[in-house]
Amino acid sequence: MARADLECLKDTVNVLINALGDTDNSVNNNIIKSISKIANKYPNEVIEIICEFYKNTVRINVSQTGNIVKVLERTCVSQVKKLKPDVAGELVNCMLKAMTENPSYEPTVQMGASAVLVAVGHEFLDVVLRSLINHLSPATLPHYTIAHTLGTLAMLNTRSMVPHIKEILGKMLPLLPLVRQDGDKQAFSYAFGHFAVAVAEQIGDNVENDNITSIKENFVTEFSIVFDVLYNQWLPSYEPKVSESVLEALGPITRLISERQFNETVNKFVLSLLSLYRKPTINFFCISQCISYLLAPSPLNPKLSLNDNVINSINHVLFSLVLFEPDYDQPHTVKNHFEVLRCFDHMATQYPDQTIEMLLHLCKNNQEKERMRSVVILTHLTTSSQVFIDNFATKFITILKVMIVMEQGIKMKKTLVKAIVALVYRNCIMATEDFAMVEFIVKHCGYEGPAHVSKFETLDVRDTCKNSLILMCNTVTSVRTQLLNLLLNALTVEDFTSSMSTVSHCLTSLLQNNSNISVDEPVESVVDAKCSSDIIFVRCLMHIVDPDENDRNKNLLVFLEEFSGDVHKNLKNSWTIEVDRLLKYVEKNESREQWHGMLLDLLVSAVEQVNNNKWVEKISTLVSQQILSKKQSPMIKGVSLQYLAILSCHMSNAAAVENVLKIILLALKAIPMESVEYVSTAIGIASRQHGEAVLNELDSLYKDNEAKRSNKLLNFLSSRASKNDAELSVVKYALITCYGKVARECLDVHVLARLGENVTSILFEILKSNPGFDLCKASVTTLYEISKALHPASHHNVTLRNRWQLLNAVLEQIYNSNLEKRNVELYPIIVKASKALTKLQKGILPEERNRILRVLFNSIFGELSSFKRKYEIEGYGDKNDLLAKTLNDSLTLLHELIKELIIQSTCLSTIDDIIGLLIEWVRNENDEIRTAAVLILQVVFDAYIKNVKLNYEAPSKFGQMGYLLGLIVPGVADTNFPVRLTTVDCIKLIIQIQDLYEGHTIEPEDECMNNLAHLQNNILTNDLYMISDYCMRLCDTISPKIPHLHTMQFIESLLESYDDHEFRSIGISSILDAFFVKKGQDLYQTIERIVEVMLATMEVVPNDARTRLMRPLMSLTRHHSNAVTAVLLAQRIPLRPCVISCWRHLARDEGLSVSILDNFLRLMTSIELYEDPYHITEHHIAALQPMTLISALGEMLQEESMRSICMNKFSDLFAVLYTTLACYVEAEPPAYVVPTNKGQERFGFIPNREAIKLSPAKITVNTFNAFLERADCYKVKEACSLCLSIEHGDSSSTILELAPILGSSISRSCPAHLSKLVSKLSGYCRSALPPQRCAVLALMADLLNYRCNDNVVLIETVLANLNSGWKDEDPRVRSACLRGAANISQLNREQRITALPSVLAALSQGVDAQKLPSPVDNIPLASIQGLSRLLTETDKIDKEFDRELLAISQKIRPFMNTECSQLRENSIRLFGIIAERVQSEGLMEQAVSSLPCFLLHLCDSNPAVVRACKSTLRQLFKTFNVRKSNDFIQTHLLDEGRLYLDEFLCALLRQLADEMPSAVVKCLHTAVNYLHTAREDLKPFAPLLVGYLYADLYRIQPQHSDETSLDPDITRTARTRLLQLIKDANPLVRQNSAFALANICLICTAI
Repeated sequence: MARADLECLKDTVNVLINALGDTDNSVNNNIIKSISKIANKYPNEVIEIICEFYKNTVRINVSQTGNIVKVLERTCVSQVKKLKPDVAGELVNCMLKAMTENPSYEPTVQMGASAVLVAVGHEFLDVVLRSLINHLSPATLPHYTIAHTLGTLAMLNTRSMVPHIKEILGKMLPLLPLVRQDGDKQAFSYAFGHFAVAVAEQIGDNVENDNITSIKENFVTEFSIVFDVLYNQWLPSYEPKVSESVLEALGPITRLISERQFNETVNKFVLSLLSLYRKPTINFFCISQCISYLLAPSPLNPKLSLNDNVINSINHVLFSLVLFEPDYDQPHTVKNHFEVLRCFDHMATQYPDQTIEMLLHLCKNNQEKERMRSVVILTHLTTSSQVFIDNFATKFITILKVMIVMEQGIKMKKTLVKAIVALVYRNCIMATEDFAMVEFIVKHCGYEGPAHVSKFETLDVRDTCKNSLILMCNTVTSVRTQLLNLLLNALTVEDFTSSMSTVSHCLTSLLQNNSNISVDEPVESVVDAKCSSDIIFVRCLMHIVDPDENDRNKNLLVFLEEFSGDVHKNLKNSWTIEVDRLLKYVEKNESREQWHGMLLDLLVSAVEQVNNNKWVEKISTLVSQQILSKKQSPMIKGVSLQYLAILSCHMSNAAAVENVLKIILLALKAIPMESVEYVSTAIGIASRQHGEAVLNELDSLYKDNEAKRSNKLLNFLSSRASKNDAELSVVKYALITCYGKVARECLDVHVLARLGENVTSILFEILKSNPGFDLCKASVTTLYEISKALHPASHHNVTLRNRWQLLNAVLEQIYNSNLEKRNVELYPIIVKASKALTKLQKGILPEERNRILRVLFNSIFGELSSFKRKYEIEGYGDKNDLLAKTLNDSLTLLHELIKELIIQSTCLSTIDDIIGLLIEWVRNENDEIRTAAVLILQVVFDAYIKNVKLNYEAPSKFGQMGYLLGLIVPGVADTNFPVRLTTVDCIKLIIQIQDLYEGHTIEPEDECMNNLAHLQNNILTNDLYMISDYCMRLCDTISPKIPHLHTMQFIESLLESYDDHEFRSIGISSILDAFFVKKGQDLYQTIERIVEVMLATMEVVPNDARTRLMRPLMSLTRHHSNAVTAVLLAQRIPLRPCVISCWRHLARDEGLSVSILDNFLRLMTSIELYEDPYHITEHHIAALQPMTLISALGEMLQEESMRSICMNKFSDLFAVLYTTLACYVEAEPPAYVVPTNKGQERFGFIPNREAIKLSPAKITVNTFNAFLERADCYKVKEACSLCLSIEHGDSSSTILELAPILGSSISRSCPAHLSKLVSKLSGYCRSALPPQRCAVLALMADLLNYRCNDNVVLIETVLANLNSGWKDEDPRVRSACLRGAANISQLNREQRITALPSVLAALSQGVDAQKLPSPVDNIPLASIQGLSRLLTETDKIDKEFDRELLAISQKIRPFMNTECSQLRENSIRLFGIIAERVQSEGLMEQAVSSLPCFLLHLCDSNPAVVRACKSTLRQLFKTFNVRKSNDFIQTHLLDEGRLYLDEFLCALLRQLADEMPSAVVKCLHTAVNYLHTAREDLKPFAPLLVGYLYADLYRIQPQHSDETSLDPDITRTARTRLLQLIKDANPLVRQNSAFALANICLICTAI
């Protein structure tokens, strides 16, 4: 290498080394990569430079040194074979110095240097070893890293290191007395341990050669000394880390000392190790691992002789280290736990008697922890030690039998389960007396822990037992028979009740899969004789009553299906269907009542299938025994009583029935509240066959209970008085409930008579006393059941005397204050009871009827009004669902009550009363209330028409028809579909009532009814037009039925319902419109009143509703125009919204609208648009008069009748509105209003606070859009729609954006108007207002896009106007004209050739113009944009213009790096377009030189600039002769694609260098300049680009030396700048600069 190149290399590496101390890790990592890249080419040179730097630098930063060491480590790992011996020796010396010069602990440097030495040692082991051994002087203790490095070498290079270990030990052993520091002890221990492992591995490799003894003897002496020092001197260290290192070394060393020394010291050594457990700072795993080394059998030390006391000590100490449940969040404790268990494995193998006997003895210890540890260890030995299984399993089983009875701890129970499972799997439990241990697992499958035990722990034990039992049933085939017997017996034992789910699941599996039991063998031969199939059947049936216990129910039912044949042979086939039905229900999880009813049906089915009285009595006896002998839950006991009641109905033995009834009635004494429903249901079922007996017992119990309550009043001072009183209240509640159940179930007339006579008196007294909720509900329910039962029995003269008192008492319960705010829950039963009581006897007074309905309406509808608010409250989902169901049930029952009331009093006064009560609810805001109210109306009308009988006492006329129709008809447009349907039904019924009173007969083919029926089928829609249509058809249908005298009632009633609801307002307005159209001529006398009512209604409703009411008003005006107009013309301005609607309707008069429009055009062309006519002020203010005119025109143009006028005067209106819009885009609104008195106009003005809020631009845009729409220029209107969002002071570029879109739309949509339009617009080209000139010239320029529809005269006119615009003094006007100049590309060839020279000259001059900050006024930007479009859209440009284009391409290059993003974007894009059009070597040179610019701007902060760069690069590479690079560019440079610039630049430049080597040098000439850029977005990537260019130059230079010669000054400049940038504040700049410097260095040093 030349001296200059070496100096360059040296300088670069030194700079990079100095930069390695950066505070940013990413920068350091990239510098490390850069130096490593150089080092991979020049490993020896770089290592020499680093070593020299290290020698010559007095003080190096620790982090910098650490990074240098990382570079050396990378280099040595990858290039170690290329190292020269002298360089390797120098490197070893430097690393030894770095490793040892600082006595303190610096792991980054010292361990890194050690790693370098280890890497060098792979090729130069002798050099490294000699250097390391030389540091092992006899008199001086070496640095700790020397020993550590030797140990690492022994670990990674075992085979080569073993021959040197003896020498090394010879050097290290004399130094042991000098080792005093903890770090040195750790290092020496580390080395000794790996030395021992290396020797042991070599011995292991020579086991087959029987060379163990000779190799071991060669090292015995040294390792004996090491063992002695480590064990006697270093192991007792106070530093835990030292002790841990020593322990890790002592384990393998013990196998290399002499057998005699091992035997002499092993006992003492073990005791010492055990004593270390007392030091909590030491990692116990190290101690346990060392002990495991000693205990494990090994060929090196085949005999292990420990004293008994040592054995005991090992067992006791290790015993205390066993964990009950390993915590895997603490890995070190888990590792030690399993290492300790491994030690016990070794102890059980070598010393089984002492170890296992001790563990068995500890199972009887008083301490639970001791017992638990012993069981854990013995369980482990059960699975791993054959010695234990053969000799000690029986003893362990005996102990476990005692423990499962005595142990109460939850963790201990879980441990015992695991032990039992392990013994079962090892077939240690086969005898019957031993197998009873499995009952422990069975019992704990449903374990319920004490209160102090957490739920999680309880579930954990339960799941463990469940999974273990299921696993045993399915996998351990040898014990299936014992398991079957055990589990069947468990079903009959009360203690195992909580485990019935798991037991039944396992039994099903065993019955289905147990191959050891033959099919023909009876169950009794397998099952224990004590196990009765009937008791199993009864217990299973009793414990499936809870529907929430899905798993238990499912498992028991599946078991019963399998077991049914054993209960009785007749049940086998029938129960398959019954059980399947119940299983489907289990998944649905429905109500308890349904579930219990299905269970009762199951029992009835079983009784019918068996058909044996003896069997029924037997089952009854077993159920009775279960009820009486054990304390059951209320649900189980209650449903079991129902089972008994069902059985009693199928029993013929009177004595047996009497016993069953006694058991059922006995449950009423001291009954808990939760059992009342179950017991009362059972009593009701029993009363089906035994009603008299049951009622006698109930009466007796009620008298006894009341007597006790009376006695308690005298003993109120007793301490148990309150408790006993509560019990008696529950009994009373239960008895009342039982009366109701008897009334429901019993059909005996005598029993019903007694209920109606005696029990109702009791109920009346209870209801009068305002009872609590439960007793109140029970009393009303019982009263309902009695009333319901008495109605069919009335023909037996069974009546209810005190009906009215009972009815009032029932209604009063709605207001009962003792119901704990649960009154709503009583609504359904109150309504049912009211109906049942009403139905019992004919005749009811109007006051009573109204009272009943008022109370029920107010209560039910009142709850409905607040229901939605309550329903939205979070956290009350179930409660709200129940409330909804309660209210729905109440309304359904209310319908039935109303029907009954109408039946009892069928007259119009009844209807009037009910409607008077309902009217406020029919118009309520709440959907649910309206739906319910209209349904009640339907029920009222339907019940009336079905039950009315016209005679001389009934009215002869139906005077309410108009009012009722007006009240009900708005419902056809209700938002709620059910209301609509019901409303039509009500209309039908009202018409039918009217026809009935008029004596008409409703024929089947009646047109009105058919029309209403057809309408009802098409009423369910939310389409507004359809709603309006069917409402009008409805009016046409019903209006003939409305008498003339009822019309005003009908109209006023309709308008009373008119509001802001969309559907309702549309419906009412449509009905009124149709009604006025059909009957308007007859309303002359009432017209004034109608209009007043309509105007009053419009004032109070919102805008939309007001607009809808205009339609019927106009229909009325067509009949009586004078009267209606008189009211409308009297309205003042500013016009209210309703009056504005009237002005729009007046615009339909064509003659009036023409005159208004002519006046508008005359004024707009003669008045000033601004308040400042001389345009002196900077901010223009719009004049009030033209704004007012435009606003008025905008209102008129909303009408369709203006269409023909707009089309006839299109050009005039368009020119005026378009130029006015151009002026008003940036205009301020006026701040005054014209005085109403015209004589004062010259003397002052009135401030207008409302006018200043207006937006002239928005008003003009709205009017302009309305005009375009009326002129059928929809596409032009769409073009103008972007201005809809314009507000005061919006962007000035709006018109420039709007003009080309308008030009396109007009040319295509309105070609007939184009000539007149250009003629009108030409007058504005010389307007004094620049906005008008700019807008008109921009629009005319865009017309060239469409060749002015091939009109030559128009083209010449437009070009003449544009020619003046290119020289306009206003920059905005000139910019607009230059942008539009590109449109000449659309002209035909002759016209384009004629215009092109002047256009190119104007555009070229525009590029040279002064640029302004605003993009709208920037003339160079406009010229570049125009040129881009012109070149893009022109097919071919003559060669004579190439020179001009080349000049332009040179002019625009400075704009590529300007601050204006639009200039950058468009200049870059234009360069690509020119390069595509012009074929020139000079342009090609420019393109290659500009590549760095385009590539760097790919990371521009502006996305548009990035897209322009992508486009230009795609075009440039098409012109280069580089196929692969072009394919790469076209594939990866997508406009919307995401680009990873680092990878992209690397791949592209690499491919380009291969295909165009000369481009690299040319790009470097330009790219170096970008190193000086100040833009933050480009600054980091300029060094990166330069770095990649130099990297590719270095790669291709040997093959293309002629094309890759680079001026040294370029490299020098780049290197100088990079040396500055490597100190930049941006870390990305620093790391990329380091990358570039490394590649420059490779170029400088290349030969």
